Amino acid sequence: MNTLVKGYNGIMDLDLKLVPKAFHKEAVKQHYKDIEEYNAYQLALPERLRYENTILRVNQQHKRDREADLKRAKIAYEEKNKNT
Repeated sequence: MNTLVKGYNGIMDLDLKLVPKAFHKEAVKQHYKDIEEYNAYQLALPERLRYENTILRVNQQHKRDREADLKRAKIAYEEKNKNT
């Protein structure tokens, strides 16, 4: 049985390994309820303050920066090796 229930944006995944089997159904139900409440809360926020426009946007920018750094390092490495 899968012991990991996916989270959503600001809600982390639910790991059922440490939850007694008798409470799995209740824990999963509460997890999905938390996600619904989180979504309602996000919709109540101004668009500029929502998770996808703050945290996700910054994470995507960091990813693009890392990719650009790797590309520059690769080009520099190739240039260095071409000249030797």
